Amino acid sequence: MDELSERGRELLRKILSRGRVAYDSLSEDERKVIDELVRLGYVRLYVEPNGRRLGDALRIIGSTSAFRSNFNYVNYICLALALLIPSILLYLSIRSFLLGYASVGVFFLVLTLGLAYASFLIIRRRRCHLIKP
Repeated sequence: MDELSERGRELLRKILSRGRVAYDSLSEDERKVIDELVRLGYVRLYVEPNGRRLGDALRIIGSTSAFRSNFNYVNYICLALALLIPSILLYLSIRSFLLGYASVGVFFLVLTLGLAYASFLIIRRRRCHLIKP
C-alpha cells in the first residue's frame, strides 16, 4: 500500500464502499488514479454495454452469440407457421371446391392469401433468416 498516493487511497476507499463506480462519472485526475490502481492490481475495469444504446448496438452487429440458439428456433417457427397455416387453408379451399361448395372455397382461398401475406410480413419484420450469418 505504500506505493499508492493519497488520492489513490481515497478513491480506493470510495470504490470499496460503493462496490462499483462508473468510469464516466470520474473526473480526469480520478481516471488517472484509476489507471494507477488498475496497473497495481487493486481494481479491475469491466466493460459493459450501455442499456440506453443496446438496441442500436445489436442492430449494428446483427444477432449476437448469446441470442443465436434462441434465434434459430424463432427462424424455424416462423418458417413453419408461414408454410403450415396457408397450406392447411389451401387444402380446405381445394376440398371445398371438390365437394361443390364454391363460396366456402373462395372464402378459404381469400383467407389463405391474407394469412400468407401476413406471415410474410411477420417473417420480414422479425428478420428470420435460415442461413446463419
